[in-house]
Amino acid sequence: MSARTFQKGCSCLCAGLVLLGAIGSALASPADSYPTKPIRLLVGFGAGGPTDLTFRKLAELAGKQLGQPIIIENKPGAGATLAPSNMARMDKPDGYTIAAATAGLLRFPHLQKVDWDPTRDFTWIAGLGGYTFVLAVKSNSPFRTVKELLDYGKANPGKLSIGTAGAGTTMHLLSEALSGMSGAPVTHIGFKSSSEAATNLMGGHVVATLDAAGSVIPFVQSGDLRLLMSFDAEPAAWMPGVPTAKSLGYDLVYPAPYGVVGPKGMPPDVVAKLNAAFKAAIDTPEYAKLLETLRQTYWYKGSADYDKWAREFYVSERSLVERAKLGDRK
Repeated sequence: MSARTFQKGCSCLCAGLVLLGAIGSALASPADSYPTKPIRLLVGFGAGGPTDLTFRKLAELAGKQLGQPIIIENKPGAGATLAPSNMARMDKPDGYTIAAATAGLLRFPHLQKVDWDPTRDFTWIAGLGGYTFVLAVKSNSPFRTVKELLDYGKANPGKLSIGTAGAGTTMHLLSEALSGMSGAPVTHIGFKSSSEAATNLMGGHVVATLDAAGSVIPFVQSGDLRLLMSFDAEPAAWMPGVPTAKSLGYDLVYPAPYGVVGPKGMPPDVVAKLNAAFKAAIDTPEYAKLLETLRQTYWYKGSADYDKWAREFYVSERSLVERAKLGDRK
């Protein structure tokens, strides 16, 4: 074999190897190496509240599963929808920016005109848990029952103020719905976070607060606040003597599940990796302990089931908005 023939054969062989390598790269799934850098998790509530604490722990545990840190960025606003809606408009669907999804994401479009659609503009990655909501007053408040509180509101229009973690949140809607059903005028005061709402109640700047149990229970345990009512379907064993709204004649049963979403069009393999990581996170004893501390519930949905649930919940949220008499504010 001549040197020229040998060189020609080597060149053909090298070209073939390059071609095979290119084909292999083209066929490789984006999830084969994902993730190769930190992931951003946007949370639509301020730091320190139960939602922030929940997603910080989820980020820590899921990040261990993925081998990359998940970094929390707090971006409150627009009923906790500012963070996910901005993500949907501005970020690539590559799995490196995801967002916390709470019930507000499926309600806010019923409240006012928005330039996004929860059923079209998101990838619903995983359903992870749910809240228990409670109504509370200061422990030295003269109001020992919901009836006494609402009677005060009826007799003193404009003076019954209820603080929540923000306008457009589930807590806001429940406050307005309770007002509409009872006939007691309520002045809603929306703060930037649950901790800020609790601080203002402690300072006497609002008469009551309606919030996730996790943000209220520490103050109840310290003797500073007193629970008046929950919005669970049945009375909870850990809240002895605390009635549900339903038991008092108000059709307000509201668990409000939460999870994580990404921009629309995410690769299915990347979604599957994220879902598996968050599923592993919520199945740890460490997370179970946090759920107990925050009085939240375990609620898992795979991506397809979570998407189906979101579409159904989006329709049902309209009824809550109508009962709260906020639908005409669009």
